Amino acid sequence: MPRRPAWLVSLFAFGLGVIAILSFGGTRTLMGQPKPLVVPPAPQAPTLTTPVTFGMKAGASVELVLSGTNLADPTGVLLSCPGKATLVPEAKDAKPNPAAVKVKFELPADVPVGMHTFRVATKQGISNFRPLLVDDLPGVEEAATNRTRETAQDVPVPCSISARTDPEASDFFKVKVAAGQKLTFEVLTRRIGSPLDPILVLHDAKTKRELIDLYADDTPGLQSDCRLTHTFKEAGEILVEVRDTTYRGGADFFYRLRIGEFPGAITAYPLAVQRGTEAKVGFAGPGADDIPPVAVKAPTDPLVSAINVAPKRAAGNFGWPLPVRFTDEPQIVETEPNNTPDKATKLAVPGGVSARFLEKGDVDHFAIAGKKGQKLVVTAQTYEVNSPAEVLIRVLDAKGAEVGRSNPAATPARLEFTPAADGDFVIACEQLNYLFGPNEVYHLSVRPAIADFDVSLVLDRFEAPAGGGTSVAVANVARLNGYAGPVELSIAGDAALSGTIAVPAGQTQAFVPLLVKAGTKPGAYRFQVKATAKVDGKDVVRYATLIDAVKANLGGIPNPPPDLLTGCALAVIDKPAFTVKFTSDPASFEKGKAGKLLVEATREKEADADITLVPLFVPPNVTPAVKPVPKGMTKAEVGITVAPAAAIGPTPIVIRATTKVGGKDYIVTPPPTILDVIEAKKVEPKKVEPKKEEPKKDKK
Repeated sequence: MPRRPAWLVSLFAFGLGVIAILSFGGTRTLMGQPKPLVVPPAPQAPTLTTPVTFGMKAGASVELVLSGTNLADPTGVLLSCPGKATLVPEAKDAKPNPAAVKVKFELPADVPVGMHTFRVATKQGISNFRPLLVDDLPGVEEAATNRTRETAQDVPVPCSISARTDPEASDFFKVKVAAGQKLTFEVLTRRIGSPLDPILVLHDAKTKRELIDLYADDTPGLQSDCRLTHTFKEAGEILVEVRDTTYRGGADFFYRLRIGEFPGAITAYPLAVQRGTEAKVGFAGPGADDIPPVAVKAPTDPLVSAINVAPKRAAGNFGWPLPVRFTDEPQIVETEPNNTPDKATKLAVPGGVSARFLEKGDVDHFAIAGKKGQKLVVTAQTYEVNSPAEVLIRVLDAKGAEVGRSNPAATPARLEFTPAADGDFVIACEQLNYLFGPNEVYHLSVRPAIADFDVSLVLDRFEAPAGGGTSVAVANVARLNGYAGPVELSIAGDAALSGTIAVPAGQTQAFVPLLVKAGTKPGAYRFQVKATAKVDGKDVVRYATLIDAVKANLGGIPNPPPDLLTGCALAVIDKPAFTVKFTSDPASFEKGKAGKLLVEATREKEADADITLVPLFVPPNVTPAVKPVPKGMTKAEVGITVAPAAAIGPTPIVIRATTKVGGKDYIVTPPPTILDVIEAKKVEPKKVEPKKEEPKKDKK
């Protein structure tokens, strides 16, 4: 078939675009979306560049040197798991080192195996989080000479190796295996925030030849990490090769190689547990059927979205842990056989079920009750829960007629349908690619399309002095399924922290005041942003998430750990280099008129430069005229013009201040300043007194 000329295709596409634009005329309004909020961390705050493979054994004590920037004058360490993290003081005559800080970690013996996090607070701010890998395998550091098969590093079994790849090179490790021994080799990279895309290959140590089929690359469920389990028929020595798939390497390409007799699994099973209930959670994946289940008690607290459970057989070590998610709806596990509608597993609405395509041609059926006019949302999660399965969903009525089908190109698989009458329906799920086996796991949920909301944050770390405060940026307040009302945002967590603000209907971005109680000691504090609203007469509570921030902090991981998505941190600092305060003048701003904000700055000696003021959040129909606070001065003004269309009532404005301190940028973001907008006062026309006519004089 002849190819069409490129100019003809372009012209056709242009024509379609014009038609599409014109089709909106007179019937639809194109709404502009607000610009994304971009609020970077304060430049004076510390940053950790510590390798992601830093770790220790449960029940151990170790001193680690953490690397980064702005680490001088540390005040505390925030650790996410049980245990102590203590700053190790430098020698009295040592100069402050802004690039490193020494911390002593002490962990109890029962601390869960897996990835935990830590942050460092200083007198200027708090750092990004870095992973702390807790293992029950003995730790080994990589040798610098293991770049060839001939110089492979001898390592014991079991072990956990902290290593790094170089460009255009592989790492080799030599292990002794016994006849009949079943070993698992697992590389942790993407799951702990490294950019390395690993491949693992086994070689015979004598011949230096690759063992056929004993390699792993992009193991299902491991987010491009790899794992290999093999039972060796004969005793001998094996070489383990680890490299990047495209031979990349460098200072950031760290990984953790685990070798031992531990089980591998790709997901927990069931994948979710209802809040306030108890469940026995097993595992899914190759060889996971004989792993004993773990007892899980789901808390009622909506803040706890998931916990991690680690697979372990009676003998051997823990496998890497997997998340179990908590939901508000009843949860079940599919009951086989359910390959036909008459044998469908009954599923509550709302409700969820964990299922898998184990056999060839497996089609799972679930029976639900539908109510006339109640829209239902059916979703099958796979990639989101680290399963490689791809699901097609179909909804059948009582007569077997199809009333809904998911879009095969969309992820997750999802459909909406509204029953025309009360009755029974069947949801049929099948593998899009006709695959089957222990990896093909999915979670199916059925929920009414009820009004709801969701909140996401821009940044996860802040700084403020005791008795002062700052502003927490909210990227999006999303109102779902028709909910259009206000949402109240508040600071939850440590008792020393507080702050609340109401986000009115229609507003999608906001800044929450974060206030610090006077007398609070300098150091690191954790908190969350709590969102509450009255939806259909019921109080609904959600917690703001940090998906983009966590992804960025973990090297762009596709599916970040759910237990990390709500955690924010604050450094209570001793005394900032400068502060700014805004006061309304007049106290209330009339619509259609101008006013100003009086700026009052306090400076330390080293903060004597111009103070630049940058609005971060401005209410609709309010226009600020911002000028810097001149060098050496402490007072300035911000002109405020309130348009006639501005909303009446208190409304926040957030202005960030920047200056040079010791030749470096230093930023302060005060809490929101509240502008009180009122109706323009009516001006009564002046009464004009009639002129008094003077008596005419008689002419003589």
